[in-house]
Parts: sequence; structure tokens; C-alpha cells
Amino acid sequence: MMIPTLYEFESQSVRLVADDTGAPWFNAKDVCNVLGFGNARQALDTHVDAEDVQKLDTLTPGGRQRQNHINESGLYALILGSTKPEAKRFKRWVTTEVLPAIRKTGAYMTPAASTALPSLIQERVASILAIGETITRVVGVRPGIAMAATLACIQENTGLTIEPLRRALPPANEPIGSLNPTQIGEQVCLSAKAVNVRLRDLGLQFRNERGDWELTEPGQRFGEAIPYMRNGHSGYQILWKPEVVDQIREVA
Repeated sequence: MMIPTLYEFESQSVRLVADDTGAPWFNAKDVCNVLGFGNARQALDTHVDAEDVQKLDTLTPGGRQRQNHINESGLYALILGSTKPEAKRFKRWVTTEVLPAIRKTGAYMTPAASTALPSLIQERVASILAIGETITRVVGVRPGIAMAATLACIQENTGLTIEPLRRALPPANEPIGSLNPTQIGEQVCLSAKAVNVRLRDLGLQFRNERGDWELTEPGQRFGEAIPYMRNGHSGYQILWKPEVVDQIREVA
């Protein structure tokens, strides 16, 4: 399995992995997004020779996935096939910054990341990633949510900025839990305590034996229990999907 290096071109994320020989392979979908190809599979079939494309087993927010990647030759083929004005700038950036840096140091790093991480931080990040990957394999755990929690844990324990990585997470196919009771209360003019009571009365949550709120089976349609860790304490916080606001308004 290959762990991708994430970098940005004009605010668009592009992932790159190196094969066993150290040769760079670009995530095909990311490159197609930069170059304005709406259908990555069609763009590859039209512009890129078969030998310049391969599926690589990479670590993604959804867990291990095999995704199309292109080598330098395939990258140039897509650039030549693009009519977007960004194509010329992208080619110049790749050929003058990214590839020379990879050939010189084995990795491309932005100026802000040009200093190697201290070994202690590297060890913490590696440990948290290993735990996060294990969590993604737990039955019932949504890999994307687990990876988001892993990134948050890395930031809390190292101070590293993980927002670019968070933006690389795939968009959810349905609304995800994002609202806590305080935020819900601001929309329905209730206190957080009153919101929790309403959610209980709606049969969406209950107090467990520890006194913590826990989702009922119907509540799992509207909320998600997100793991957190603060000041050495860990647990779960329920975050609610936006549609739960309408449920509360109906019983107001």
C-alpha cells in the first residue's frame, strides 16, 4: 500500500505516490480535476496510452482503494489534451518545481514544509494513523468519519495544520453530522439543554448508564457519534444532520 503525498496547485489538491523504484505517479482524477476534464475515465481513454496508467493500492480517507494513477508521460498527455488556461501553468509548475524537487530530495515539499518534522512528532503521527486505520476496519464505522477524526487527533496532539488534508476527504453522498446542540439551538431559539430534551422526546437519543447521550436506532438516521479526545479524555459527541432542525421545529 502506498501513502500519497498531498500538495496543492492553485488551491486544488493533487495526490502523488512513488512506486518501488521511486518514480512519481499522479492521481489521475486529481489531475483531471485541475485540467477541467469532467470524466476522468474518458480523458484517460482518449489521451493517455495504456502503459502510462496503472491502478495503485493507496491509503485514502475511505481506507485502502485501488485508484488510477498516471506517470510523467501520461501527465503530459493530459496536459496537451486540455483546453483550460490552467494547463500551461500546471505544466510549468510540475516541471519547474515538483519534479525537480522529487528528483533532488525524493519528495516535493512546499516552503512551509521544507523542514523535516521532529522525530517525536513523526512517531506520534505514525501511531495515530495506525490507530485510525484500525478504526476504519471496525464494523459499522464509516471510514471517512474515522479518517476525519484521525486528522483531528493528529492536529490536537502535534499542532500540525491538517486542513489541506481534510479538504481532500471525499464529499459525502448524503448530509453528515455537523451540528451540535448549541448550533441547533441557535436556529430554533432554544438552549442546548432544551435541544437535548427535544431530541430525547423525539426518541432520537437517550441517557446511557454513564449519563452520556447516546443515539437510539431511529436517531442514527439523523445523527452520528463522533469520537473525540480532549485533555487526555476521550469519548463520543453526537453531531446532528441539518435535517434534524426541521424535526425539532415540528414539535415546537
